[in-house]
Order: sequence, then structure tokens, then C-alpha cells
Amino acid sequence: MSKLSTKSDIIAETLAEEIIRGEFQPGARLGQNQIAEHFNCSHVPVREALQRLVQVELATSEPRRGVRVVELSDNDYAEIKEMRLALEPLALRHAVTRFHPKNMAYAQECRVACDLAQDPIVWEKANREFHLAILSPCNLPRLLRHIEILQRLSAQHFHAIWRQNWVSRPDRDHAAILNAIAEGDADTASRVLLRHLSRG
Repeated sequence: MSKLSTKSDIIAETLAEEIIRGEFQPGARLGQNQIAEHFNCSHVPVREALQRLVQVELATSEPRRGVRVVELSDNDYAEIKEMRLALEPLALRHAVTRFHPKNMAYAQECRVACDLAQDPIVWEKANREFHLAILSPCNLPRLLRHIEILQRLSAQHFHAIWRQNWVSRPDRDHAAILNAIAEGDADTASRVLLRHLSRG
């Protein structure tokens, strides 16, 4: 959900980030009336936005229960981590051979934003953008869509469990990954990424 071109896009992205940050409790109902009032719009873009949240697994929809914030267990998060460990190095291997100077410039920009962040919310968003930046050149859109869903769910876990213990510090793995990409070394880049994700 990166392009914000319609009202439903804006609503979906805003709600997604609020869910990720924990501003809605797991299982909380996402009421159309309240959301439409908050965004000063009709129910049509709200319904579209809620459908998108369900599609990216940040919400669930059940008969007579409406649309609710997703509730994930420890087993769910373990599965999400395993999937990231499998899929992100795969995407990175394809991305390394397609990296252009503009891709590197943007990835470096995201890396610096992570290192300079003094707030866990700012850091988490920049960290997510970095991980997408190094993978986006892979030119495998289906794979990237799945990875972005997993990254958002991982971010939700960060805010729920780890945010309070977050400490600002430079990320050596991020720098090492970009150095390997710059050298065209997909093996090293993927190995560092795998180690990096394993720590989370």
C-alpha cells in the first residue's frame, strides 16, 4: 500500500500505520461510522479501505463481527519470521543484479534515517523502508507484495513487544548489506540479511 492516490488509499494507509503502532488493540472493531466521521467522508472509501486492510492481513472480517484488527499469537509471529527468512534473501539475490545508482542512493538514504533516528516509531518506519528499498529492484512483484505484508506484521510485533526497550544505534548490518550490493556480491548480501533477520 505505497501509492496514495484516492481517499480509500489514504484511509487504508493511515489505519494500517495506526494498527502497526498499536493504536488499536488486537481484536478491536473498526467501525465504518466512526472512521467515516473521522475522515469526513462517505462509507464507500471506508469500505474499500477496510477491504484492503483485510487483504494485507492487518484486519479480519467475519459475519456478524465486522472488520476487526488482526489478533496474532506467538506461533503466528514465529511463522512470519520463518517466512521472512526464506523470502527476503531470495528477493535480495534477484535485486543485487538489478541495483542501479538511484536504488543505492535511496537505500543509503533509508539507512542513514535509521541510524539517525532518536525515536522508535521513526526508526521502525525507516527500517521498514530500508528493507523494502534493498529488495524492490528484484522485479518480482508478487514476492514483494507478500514480503511487505510480512514486514508490516513484524513491525506490529516490534511495537507491541520491543519498542519500549529500543535503543538508538547505527546498524552495521544495514551498512554491510549495502557494501555487498555495491560490490555485486549477492552471496554476502543475502548471508548478512539472513543473520540480521534471525536476530529479530
